[in-house]
Amino acid sequence: MVLYLSALFIMIVALVLGLGMSWDRGNDRLKQLRERLELVEKAEKRESRVSLALIRDDLLSEIPALNRWLGEMGRGTALRGWLRQAAIETRPGKFLLTCVACGLGGGMLAILWMPWYGFVAIGLPSAALPYFYAKKRRAKRLQQFQNQFAEALELLSRASRAGHPPSAALELIATEMPEPVAGEFRQVFDQQRFGLPLRDCLLNLAERIPLTDVQFFATAMIVQRDSGGNLAEILDKLSFLIRERVKIGREVKTRTAQGRMTMIVLMVLPPAILGIMSLSARDLVMRMFTEPLGHVMLTAGLTLQFVGWLLLRRIVDIKV
Repeated sequence: MVLYLSALFIMIVALVLGLGMSWDRGNDRLKQLRERLELVEKAEKRESRVSLALIRDDLLSEIPALNRWLGEMGRGTALRGWLRQAAIETRPGKFLLTCVACGLGGGMLAILWMPWYGFVAIGLPSAALPYFYAKKRRAKRLQQFQNQFAEALELLSRASRAGHPPSAALELIATEMPEPVAGEFRQVFDQQRFGLPLRDCLLNLAERIPLTDVQFFATAMIVQRDSGGNLAEILDKLSFLIRERVKIGREVKTRTAQGRMTMIVLMVLPPAILGIMSLSARDLVMRMFTEPLGHVMLTAGLTLQFVGWLLLRRIVDIKV
């Protein structure tokens, strides 16, 4: 027991120090500058031009070894973009260290009552907790953007009919609309103000917000700018299409509410029964944690719970 507690203490201290070293010490102005340089980098990849070759910050972690490892993997930049879609301003290295810390913490606590495979059975789900938290925040933010996007296009259409140039219309959305639409269009406006072509600004927006409606908007704006046409009419039709998609999505969500409730009940029922039995028949329940057969049953139960959650989620998750 003393050995386990000592190892747990050393692990936690090492991870806290690692998280402290990976903490982004830059101020808000430096972060804003880095974001602008990264947006220029995306445009440079699409169209090679000497004028866009700027010095930029590609640091993925404050820890040099972890930064090199993420750079060699080639997934660090994608992870950084995924975190920013969830409005989580942290470096990929710090996020991965947080996942490792949660996994080791949960595994070390589990191994105090269970054999070595309890470390895996509890540690892996614990390590995935930051990922699921970020995934939920990302999905919520993208859904908020989609719900506000049609209104933003209508505002852009009215500004176009009033004779405002595209830059002024984008600034109007950035100042009048709520977040997250305002923040994303503010970046589009800042990019255009700093000299980036409107085509690259719209493509950057489509990359930051991976929604089909945003891709339609970027394509329509680029085609209209190159070929001409009534921009206000195009935006009105696109706004109507987005509203219909949101309406259908809400109807599908309503019709699948029973399936989602079934999934929640089936996921909560086993641990709830275990908790109730621990109050009424504590000696019987404690055998699950003290005897080898009980450890196997707990591991199998957790695994089946996870597989069942994945299958039920696939059933109720209908794409529109």
